[in-house]
Amino acid sequence: MSEPTLPPEPRPLFTRVAHGAAWIMGAGLFARLIGAVNTIIIARLLVPEDIGIVAIATITMQLLQGVSDIGVSQAVVKFRDADRDDLNTLFTFSLARGVLIGVILFAAAPLAAQFYDDERLFWAFAGISVFPVLLGLINPKFYEFERELKFSREFLVTVANRLLGVAVSLTIAILFRTYWAIILGMLASVFVQLVLSYMLRPYLPAVSVKSFRRLVGFSGWLGGVSFMAALNNKLDVPILGRFIGQGGAGVYFIGFQLSEMVAGQVAMPLTRAIFPGLAEMQGDPARMRRAFLRGVEALGAFAMPAAFGMAFVASDFTYVVLSEKWSAAVPAIALLAPVVGLQSLFFATQSYAVALGLTRLVFLRELVFFITRMPVFIWAAWAHGLHGAIVAAAVMGLFHVALNLALYGRASGAPFWEPLAAARRPLGAVAAMASWFVLVRPHFMAIGDLTPAMRLFIDAGMGAVIYAAALYLLWRLAGRPAGIEVNIKDTLLTVREKIAGK
Repeated sequence: MSEPTLPPEPRPLFTRVAHGAAWIMGAGLFARLIGAVNTIIIARLLVPEDIGIVAIATITMQLLQGVSDIGVSQAVVKFRDADRDDLNTLFTFSLARGVLIGVILFAAAPLAAQFYDDERLFWAFAGISVFPVLLGLINPKFYEFERELKFSREFLVTVANRLLGVAVSLTIAILFRTYWAIILGMLASVFVQLVLSYMLRPYLPAVSVKSFRRLVGFSGWLGGVSFMAALNNKLDVPILGRFIGQGGAGVYFIGFQLSEMVAGQVAMPLTRAIFPGLAEMQGDPARMRRAFLRGVEALGAFAMPAAFGMAFVASDFTYVVLSEKWSAAVPAIALLAPVVGLQSLFFATQSYAVALGLTRLVFLRELVFFITRMPVFIWAAWAHGLHGAIVAAAVMGLFHVALNLALYGRASGAPFWEPLAAARRPLGAVAAMASWFVLVRPHFMAIGDLTPAMRLFIDAGMGAVIYAAALYLLWRLAGRPAGIEVNIKDTLLTVREKIAGK
């Protein structure tokens, strides 16, 4: 298949996007590292019921946040000439939304305790109601750093808020063995984020709605997108909590979190960095399309193999990281992680459509997904319990991939299959890695006799080596085209030169 003939991306913008992704990824890696330590210790100290209680309260909050999201950061990035009236209006919307969500959560606390027949839900809802209020007070001017692709400030904020949040969470968990450890850790984290947003970008916002007309067109559809996305992503745990109990809901929650942990850590930084770059090219659709396809190739090269790899080591990973009491989460990881890997190819599709001003199409995608997915998930959970819910989530995740392909086709006017073509070599390399684990690895009985930790180390290493070798071979067979492999090669050479220079 011939390479795309669109003009090459200007080096300065690509470099800025790459540097932005590196900063976000660095912050994310640090956050994931200490977050993983936090999760491991919390999961070992608490029981699945505790995790399920906090998950229900937290996801209810996230659902309310999603259904009322006005896209403050996206608006600041999109409107590159945003003035004081725009920022004040965004701050007013954000604060009003945060207070409203906090009031709803607090008012719903006794209802949640009654609905789930557990008094602990009252205190979980009451405690978590403070979070959206603090989040609504964050300085909107801080998001100008994202518009300017200066993600080093976000690195600082992420490191600081995670450190304090984890410190608070672990201290309380070790001393008191209570679900309050998670809630108070979250509140400490968002408080640091709030304070630093004003310290790093000094600004005193005022309550104003002068830019209501300008912002409502953009934020209105984006709010609809967030509303539908929240319904699609956040209802699973509350539904399972009702059908199979807090313990089963906690298992599903942890399984899904681990399924997307590694791939999400790679995909989200790239997606975050891609959006400002796409917004900068709003007047040149051809350049935007080329930049998006390069982003898909990068996502396929890094995020997708991470997700598939997690599926193949799910059992040993869960045993080593969380202990045997979480073994029920293994089927969720094994089935959902590959789906997350395929979905990671399209994480930037929404950013591409939003940068083109096509938020209505994104809303329609989420609406169709919700109407199709939710009845299937509810029936599967009701009729077949946790296993049915996992299978339904996986099958409908593949349907979401199809919807993203359709969205790309409508937004770009190009063939819908172009993103798959852009990621064809990473897809082939993942297939080679999968062949090793499915067809060859079971015959190495000696590996099976090792300890879980040693098996995990060997399997992760072999998977990475086979994937990298297959990707390199496919690149050579394709004639060494100018793709992500060249970027990887250049990066490795630069690192080697710097090491040699030192």
